[in-house]
Amino acid sequence: MSEYVIAKYMRLSIDDAVSESLSIPNQSALLDSRIESLGIPDSKILEFVDNGYTGTNLERPALQEMLNLVHNGGVNCILVKDFSRFARNEIESSYYIEQVFPIYRIRFIAVSDGFDSSDYRDGTGGIEVAFKFLMHEHYSHDLSQKIKSARRIKMKNGENIVANAIYGYRKNMETGKWEPDPEASDVVKLIFQKALESIPSSQIRDCLSAAKYPTPREYFNLKRGKDITPGFAWSTSTINAMLENEQYTGTYVSGKHEKKVIGSKSHVQVDKSKWIVIPDSHPPIVSKEDFAAVQGLLGRIKGGITSKPIGALLDSEINGYRSRMAAGETVTSTPPYGYARNGGQWELMESTASRVREIFDMAMQGLSCEEIAQKLREARYPTPREHMELTWNRDISPECRWTESIVRRLLKNIQYTGAYVSGRDRQDYETGKRYKMRECDWIVIPGKHPAIISTDVYGEVQEILERSRKRRTVNPSASHFSGAILKCGCCGYGLRHSGQANPPRYHCVHTLSLPDAECHKMKVNANELENALLTIIRKQAEVVIGSDDLSGYRKMGADERQIAECESRIKGLTEQRQDCYERFISGETDRETFMAAKSEYTEQIESINTQAALLRQIVRDKEAKSRVAAIAKDAMGESATLKDIVGALVEKVLVFPGNHLEIYWKFADFTENNDTEEIRYANH
Repeated sequence: MSEYVIAKYMRLSIDDAVSESLSIPNQSALLDSRIESLGIPDSKILEFVDNGYTGTNLERPALQEMLNLVHNGGVNCILVKDFSRFARNEIESSYYIEQVFPIYRIRFIAVSDGFDSSDYRDGTGGIEVAFKFLMHEHYSHDLSQKIKSARRIKMKNGENIVANAIYGYRKNMETGKWEPDPEASDVVKLIFQKALESIPSSQIRDCLSAAKYPTPREYFNLKRGKDITPGFAWSTSTINAMLENEQYTGTYVSGKHEKKVIGSKSHVQVDKSKWIVIPDSHPPIVSKEDFAAVQGLLGRIKGGITSKPIGALLDSEINGYRSRMAAGETVTSTPPYGYARNGGQWELMESTASRVREIFDMAMQGLSCEEIAQKLREARYPTPREHMELTWNRDISPECRWTESIVRRLLKNIQYTGAYVSGRDRQDYETGKRYKMRECDWIVIPGKHPAIISTDVYGEVQEILERSRKRRTVNPSASHFSGAILKCGCCGYGLRHSGQANPPRYHCVHTLSLPDAECHKMKVNANELENALLTIIRKQAEVVIGSDDLSGYRKMGADERQIAECESRIKGLTEQRQDCYERFISGETDRETFMAAKSEYTEQIESINTQAALLRQIVRDKEAKSRVAAIAKDAMGESATLKDIVGALVEKVLVFPGNHLEIYWKFADFTENNDTEEIRYANH
């Protein structure tokens, strides 16, 4: 670092704002005065300010920015007003001041506490600094308990201390109470009205979306003046949560959660018996009678997801749900590619329905699923997922990466004939898990929505797919690799094996629609690649087995006995250092004697720790060498298959155009290049 960098860190919490001495300008003036007294010429001064943040944790923007600069070696000295400005947590404070800052040779100064780390080159400030840490942490605990008690008193008095009211209400800033929001409360009333009519939450959701009602989050953002475009994408979970919220009856409920630990952002659920419940705290939007009636209907309203205990669910309720599906109630949230949802029904989306017809036409012409996917990629058609996201007005750039599995899934979907299918899976209400139903148990309703293709066309395509499946069964793929091992070296995606080609090949399918890509239509002879890889592995195995790879480690004499001796010596020195500290506390020795002894013990402990770490690494290296040698012997065995060998030794193989491979080994000792080896092989 060419120049000396000084970082001024200042923090002011909400509770500190009452003290003028703790204001940011006063902290800055105090630190500037201390910097002048340092007398460091041509120094660069940086300021980091966290205004309104607690000191009980380190999750503060300016502090994190400064610590990142520390880890990058961009700071020489840090100044704070006192230890509490840096942190009130004893463990975190001591960790940085005693371990991190000394490693990076950073001078730390707490002005009001009279601490300068340059005065403690052989220590960290002793018991005085530790005591101040504990004082600041105790202050945080005490303050937290006082704030918590004050908040609970306000809650019991019915004061709505939350920043925002729930959807349907707004907060009266004069009284602190909630009052109905005319626009949002009408939506809440509509939701409860439809629930009382036993309308499922999925249909309530569709009704709200069709009526262009902003969701609660969108509504609050619009009220705050944010420039957003509402998507009106209501969810059943939002509606169900509103239907279960007792506060719409005028009852104020608070104290449901509390912080897990002081300074933490995570919260834990409080036992319901400790909740603060105040009836008639604010005007109701829904009567208590209607709310109670809705709670009784919730199992049905939620579309089969009941609020009862799982074990208490009756077979009649399960059968009732299946009866509703059999009656033709469309319960799926999203229609398949080619359709759009209009209320509770599906209608054709001609732009995508025409592509579905095109896919079936190509299948009728005898094109395989992979060939169809390639043509769709070349035509730059967005995939079903991309089309859905574009429909939701999401800002994406379609990659149009159609795959064989996407095409096959569309070709096997009988709903394109106009038949509605439901009940394909079912929940086990004893365990809560879902499992697939047999096809004979599906609920199929013909003619439920407009057909995209005829039943005859669908049947003929299924026969074509079945004949293709039987051919693949007779001639199974001979691939020994998965896409996780064999990858394209240009685009990084897994290569696909084509066992039906003669000879079999690996090819990259992810850039077929990108003619300018280096790996566009790259194909590799599978037999040549596999033979080359097996030859390379066995040659390398011969080198590993033939080398006296453990002799050097034996000469170093590293064993568990020496490590145990080091640990015993460290334990003894640590106890002696502790005894020295206790004599200092009791007044038997003076500070100078204690600091000298502490420095000597610490230096010896660090030296032995370094020696022990080296011995442990030697033992680990010996074990790794033995393990690699054993694997190499297995690779040399005649009975070893390529799949077993590759799985045991190879992390991944990158294939490049021009018969160029890069092999990444699982074990660094298996190759002289440590982790990768570049090879070329002949491809005929």
